[in-house]
Amino acid sequence: MDIVDLDNILPIEGIAYSSKGNQLKWNIDDTWYKADGLGYEGLSEVVSSAFFELSNIKDSFQEQTLDIFVKYEPVVLIWKKNTFFGCKSINFREEGWQLITIEKLYRKLTGLSIAQEMAHISDVKGRIELMVKFVENVTGLTEFGRYISVMLSADAFFLNEDRHTNNIAVMYNPDNEEYKLCPFFDYGAGLFSDELGDYPIDMSMEKCMEKIEAKPFNRDFEVQSDAACELYHRTIKFSGKKELLSKWKEIRETYETCSNMLKKDKIKTSGCMEKSMPQVLDRVEEVLREQIRKYGV
Repeated sequence: MDIVDLDNILPIEGIAYSSKGNQLKWNIDDTWYKADGLGYEGLSEVVSSAFFELSNIKDSFQEQTLDIFVKYEPVVLIWKKNTFFGCKSINFREEGWQLITIEKLYRKLTGLSIAQEMAHISDVKGRIELMVKFVENVTGLTEFGRYISVMLSADAFFLNEDRHTNNIAVMYNPDNEEYKLCPFFDYGAGLFSDELGDYPIDMSMEKCMEKIEAKPFNRDFEVQSDAACELYHRTIKFSGKKELLSKWKEIRETYETCSNMLKKDKIKTSGCMEKSMPQVLDRVEEVLREQIRKYGV
């Protein structure tokens, strides 16, 4: 695991699209770095992108010219004499392209909130269709329904609770007014990573499962995922239990090795991971095994 010394480089300041708050972020030489803030967001990003590699997600969007998901790697960040676990990724925004959220796009063109508009629709499928039809009409992206269906099935698997309408986006090039699908990214709120807030490390998985709520079409992950699948006939499929658990073992060993090295060098990390690393890794493994069982991988 890389250790990156950011010295006194100031983090990026901007709008916090996550309802969980804003992590410390840096964009250096076309690489994004994110420090853990509420628990083990970086680990959740690393696991999700590693599992995407072992799925059918690339085959579902063969027309996509951008990578269809962001690859995250684990990293240790040093900033202002503080040491954080986190993750890094290559900047996926090509020159001239902007990321625009569906909430922002809807407000810009209608003056209304799509989240509030969906709240007036009782049927889950109706809510999904409102967003999909709007995006397809405005952008011409005929794959957006499939995109949403895969996104929601992935959210259900990784228990990503932060999928609000400011966390669904498309790419836009204002020079030629062209749109593209946005790569899947930002799964930091998955796997009960909010250790400081909603999901303390001593909370049982059963209680965590009872507490968690999905977004943005329904509070139940399976209800909104099943509805989208019925509409657009797409879901995420993983290569197999053996492959997923083998990849998880690699990730776990990486974190254990880094943690032991930091302890040996008497380097203390900010946040939760230093004190609760073994419990965090045990929890994530328990969740992954349960999700693999539940979804018949």
